[in-house]
Amino acid sequence: MLPYLNIHTHTPAHEDEQTFPSFGLHPWHLTDDWQSELSALEARISPPCFVGECGLDHLCSTPYPLQLAAFEAQIQLSERLALPLVLHCVRAIDDVLRLKHGTRQPWIFHGFRGKPQQLRQLLDHGFYVSFGFRHNTESLRACHLHRLFLETDDTPSPIAPLYATAATLLGTTPQALNRQLWQNATALLEPPTQ
Repeated sequence: MLPYLNIHTHTPAHEDEQTFPSFGLHPWHLTDDWQSELSALEARISPPCFVGECGLDHLCSTPYPLQLAAFEAQIQLSERLALPLVLHCVRAIDDVLRLKHGTRQPWIFHGFRGKPQQLRQLLDHGFYVSFGFRHNTESLRACHLHRLFLETDDTPSPIAPLYATAATLLGTTPQALNRQLWQNATALLEPPTQ
């Protein structure tokens, strides 16, 4: 049996789970030395992996111009290394959509809790969407399976109960849902063919 895919977590994976590393500068923890920190992170990147968690957050104390500069640099890193980006976005959707325009690499909107209208907007702009234990049930039910991921983020609980909940909402089994999410991840992480 495939281990459960946990697309984004800050805790060690449980025995029956697998995740992929992410390398990025979170907007909550940016410093004035972020460029050096990003260079050091880039030196550690070894695919398969993601760039991020990175993004924009209007509710955190980090100055917004600093967040924008660091996020734009990480978008460029994602594009240059041909790696998907894991997005943190709090009350900054207009800027995120503007910055997404013209990018080639996929973006995963992590920890999505928004309403179905916002979900449709993200799907229309090519985003993948990852849901955690706290989510909008109608949005999870409305998400296209080929654009869906599940995550535990900073919750130390195993992801299996989230798969059971999501599978029930989507009218499938946890195993079938897990197979689909692995297909989604494989499509994102496979190197492009020449």
